[in-house]
Amino acid sequence: MAEEQEQPLIASGDPVIVLEGEYKGKTATVIAPYTNSISIELDDRDEDGTKPRTVLRHSEYELLEKSE
Repeated sequence: MAEEQEQPLIASGDPVIVLEGEYKGKTATVIAPYTNSISIELDDRDEDGTKPRTVLRHSEYELLEKSE
C-alpha cells in the first residue's frame, strides 16, 4: 500500500516564504494550492514593475501565517 503524503493546509492568499531556489528568502502570496505544489506571486516587483509568479513544491516554502 502506498504511503500517503501529508499535505499542508494552505489556501489562496496565504503568505509564504520561499526556502529554496532562485527566490530563496523572498516572501510571496499563494495564488492556488495543488496536490504536490502551490503557485505563488512574489511580493517584490521586477525592474519592469511586474510581480514574478512561479510554482513551488511543498518542501520549498514555509507558511508564515494563515489569512482569515
